[in-house]
Amino acid sequence: MVVLSGLQRMTRILLIGGGHTHVVALRRLAGNMPTGLDLHLVSPEPTTSYSGLLPGHIAGHWPRTALEIPLPPLCHTAGTTLHTTHATSLDPAARTVGLGDGRVLSFDYASLDIGAIAAVDAPDSLKSAGVPVKPLGHFADKWAAFVSQVQAHACLPHAVVVGAGTAGIELALSMQHRLSNLGLSEQPTVAIIERGPTLLPGGNASMRRHLETELKRAGVTVFKAEPVVDADGTSVQLGSGQVVLASFIALATGARPHPWLSDTGLDLHDGFVSVGPTLQSISHPHVFACGDTAHLGFSPRPKAGVFAVRQGATLAEQIMRLAGNRPLTEYRPQADYLKLVSLGRRRAIAEKWGIALNLPGLWALKRQIDFDFMKEK
Repeated sequence: MVVLSGLQRMTRILLIGGGHTHVVALRRLAGNMPTGLDLHLVSPEPTTSYSGLLPGHIAGHWPRTALEIPLPPLCHTAGTTLHTTHATSLDPAARTVGLGDGRVLSFDYASLDIGAIAAVDAPDSLKSAGVPVKPLGHFADKWAAFVSQVQAHACLPHAVVVGAGTAGIELALSMQHRLSNLGLSEQPTVAIIERGPTLLPGGNASMRRHLETELKRAGVTVFKAEPVVDADGTSVQLGSGQVVLASFIALATGARPHPWLSDTGLDLHDGFVSVGPTLQSISHPHVFACGDTAHLGFSPRPKAGVFAVRQGATLAEQIMRLAGNRPLTEYRPQADYLKLVSLGRRRAIAEKWGIALNLPGLWALKRQIDFDFMKEK
């Protein structure tokens, strides 16, 4: 347990980033905000997009608005000041945060939940031509523009996903479903490209077999052990010399930290903020980090939304305890969790304890879980 003493009235806490953890924390604090706190949220957009609903939107099952959690009403009910801009720097010693609009905000405590960016090593042409999956809202908007162009016969219906992790496979299946249901005269194509030797690197073998079967059933072409060496607006070229048609390129290549974190002086692990069980920075306890921004050195976990959501309750509790000058609680990540993977069509695969199942009711279960989360907004 950690005790932080010396809190003064109107202690300022900055929540930097509109990620899942901060959204859940604000929901918990809404109508229950302790006195003596001056709470602020810094977010580049007035809405945040929920990752669980992205594949269904890409597949065409629900509109863009279904993904969106509006931040102004949430902040209003939680007594929080919203700053619609992004953070560009943080000085933990001076306790200040630089913003994209040129302002500098001071704080007593800060929490970082700014997510991550796509990890694209090479080539530069792929970085220019591709659309990173994160931030989710930007990706959804780019996909919508592509679908509109295809429907208007302004571009060809060929899409590529670079990266064959869970997110990449979900997107490839969702894209194939959407394009195949547009009633196009030209046959759409979707390919997934993985530079490593297997799909779902580091994943479960049972889940991998199920997903390979689904990709084949859907007609998604799979390239393994194939790096992308060049890309433009119409195709990508692979290391083998093969050219794959691609009017839309999705980059699902894993997570990389925001570069400006390296200038903060915070203790980092591979660029992510190292935190202890209380979600405090191990080098600067007045700075918290959560979601994809944090490295849980005490109990490493993958970058998955389920952990970010669970951390929201812990962060809200920490804020309450800071206000009451009480010892902080500890976040204990679950050892395993139910993974529900969309298959483009109205089906899903579930995996837990190393066992993957493809059953009819799993799509309804995933939909219920995701929309129940959104109802809380």
